[in-house]
Amino acid sequence: MASASRVRVGTLVPLAKDNAGSSNGSVSTIPIFEGSNVVGRNHLVITDKRISRKHLSLHASADGSIEVIVEGPNPIVVRSEGQRKKVCAQEKAKITHDDVLELIPGDYFMKYVDMADEHKSSVPIGSSGVKKGKRHSEEDSAAVKRNRQIMEDEALARTLQESFAEESTTVSDMASGQTSSLLDSAGSSKRSNERMHSVGPPNDVPSLTFRLMRVQGLPSWANSSSVTVQDVIQGEVLLAVLSDYMVDVDWLLTACPSLRKVPHVLVIHGEDGASLELLKKMKPANWILHKPPLPISFGTHHSKAMLLVYPQGIRVVVHTANMIHVDWNNKSQGLWMQDFPWKDAKDVNKKVPFENDLVDYLSALKWPEFRVNLPGVGDVNINASFFRRFDYSSAMVRLIGSVPGYHAGPNIKKWGHMKLRTVLEECMFEKHFCKSPLIYQFSSLGSLDEKWMSEFTYSLSAGKSDDGSPLGIGKPLIVWPTVEDVRCSIEGYAAGSCIPSPQKNVEKDFLRKYWTRWFLLTSSNLSKAAWGALQKNNTQLMIRSYELGVLFLPQTLKSIPQFSCTEKSRSSLDSLALGKTIKTKLVTLCWKGDEEAEPSTKTVRLPVPYQLPPQPYGTEDVPWSWDRRYTKKDVYGSVWPRHG
Repeated sequence: MASASRVRVGTLVPLAKDNAGSSNGSVSTIPIFEGSNVVGRNHLVITDKRISRKHLSLHASADGSIEVIVEGPNPIVVRSEGQRKKVCAQEKAKITHDDVLELIPGDYFMKYVDMADEHKSSVPIGSSGVKKGKRHSEEDSAAVKRNRQIMEDEALARTLQESFAEESTTVSDMASGQTSSLLDSAGSSKRSNERMHSVGPPNDVPSLTFRLMRVQGLPSWANSSSVTVQDVIQGEVLLAVLSDYMVDVDWLLTACPSLRKVPHVLVIHGEDGASLELLKKMKPANWILHKPPLPISFGTHHSKAMLLVYPQGIRVVVHTANMIHVDWNNKSQGLWMQDFPWKDAKDVNKKVPFENDLVDYLSALKWPEFRVNLPGVGDVNINASFFRRFDYSSAMVRLIGSVPGYHAGPNIKKWGHMKLRTVLEECMFEKHFCKSPLIYQFSSLGSLDEKWMSEFTYSLSAGKSDDGSPLGIGKPLIVWPTVEDVRCSIEGYAAGSCIPSPQKNVEKDFLRKYWTRWFLLTSSNLSKAAWGALQKNNTQLMIRSYELGVLFLPQTLKSIPQFSCTEKSRSSLDSLALGKTIKTKLVTLCWKGDEEAEPSTKTVRLPVPYQLPPQPYGTEDVPWSWDRRYTKKDVYGSVWPRHG
């Protein structure tokens, strides 16, 4: 349930460690709503892994009393009426107004303030009564503006919903917009409103394979055609392979209960230490965990993908989100998804490039082979070769994988940006793509230099125009959030914890000419570790991390893939006759749509959540780095860093 429709009963106010009786103005508060609430590492932006991602569950009653359940493995302390009580894992405690929680005994103090008494609660020492009155007056005024903005946004959203409904039957139910109550009324609200007014009813065919994930708190227009994890993992799944970096089993099973019914689940992950131990403890008994080997000293498994086997075929998903609550609910993420049937007996030995891409990558993961019995198929070994049983001939993309290690000889073109270069060299583009801008969008920036940027740019500029001439080198543009973008996001500065790039990487002089604006947040990365760097006179490619991505091919589709593992038909395509020319066009959420010259041509919408072409930084814009100090308060009244 969105917090905008819930009743707020109180607030957890973080307190200074050295003086637990006074509020710490540099740390954000956590609103508590009637019903269920969760407090954890992601909410507090704490790097201390003693704080679990789901550290506490809080059930709030209408009278303001709270029942606290310790979900993580570490105990907490409740201080009430002068008494200090230790509460261990899975134990419960009651708290009321002015009680203090120690999320770790002796550390991370938070005081519960009942809503009825919230305006009476303490403020930082040195604030006068006049200042308090002024502050509350300003907050009340801002609240009025935010509420007015909500009503405007919802009215616009309703209009958009009606427009979308007339054009397509596949648009998902749109969530009510609550983001304006969080956005800075003089900043991001204005930008959001401008974007909403620029949206018109789409004349295009909804994307058949690419979706953005639904974000809680965004207005409806921004969530049009978006998906949740339940939309992706649905139907009669016989076998699931879930690949990710971070995996919160408790959240995943709550968000997608149907996973409990899947008889065989393989989780390929990048967890370690306490997080891995918790994963082992929380996983269902029939789940198999595997962390791929690292042949070199550094790196991790970072690929985010799903392979879902059905009686009808397989669903292949490549996405950008960790399997955690904040990534699937609070960030603008994307996923590519397509279903493929089982091969006919006559096509068993038929192979296509997509199949080879997939099996080569899966082979590199080296999971322990296991045997299962699949209805209608029989006993089979689940290894990389098993996934050759499906017909990928309708694939609309190519897979681009990265595998850690030193790659030489033929393997130099098998992974990373050299694989991307090799695939693009086989592609033909329309003439107007010559020297077109190269847009890099990601949320983690490695330690780059000019040499590697040139190398990467050369790979992305590969390919030929339709007259046979080279495309030419395009100008790189890096889409990267500014400090102001993060400050005004729906999470405020908390979102910055998921953009983990230090000042030394972000503020290199040579990068200044590349920076362009980003208004939302997503998850991926740009680094030599992920894409690879050429070494030894370009005879060796070094990669540190496992990654998996998709490349949308610049092809004109002569037919539309209509196969689905979970649907009998696709009514949204009824208006399209098979054989009709379909052009793939990359468009933004603000795209109105231009009239096609040929009435028989339709456009497949690939929604990009930022402006194209992206706008250069202004003179006042500063790129976000997570180890700088920011004193201008965010939409929650917090500064950065929140602790320390």
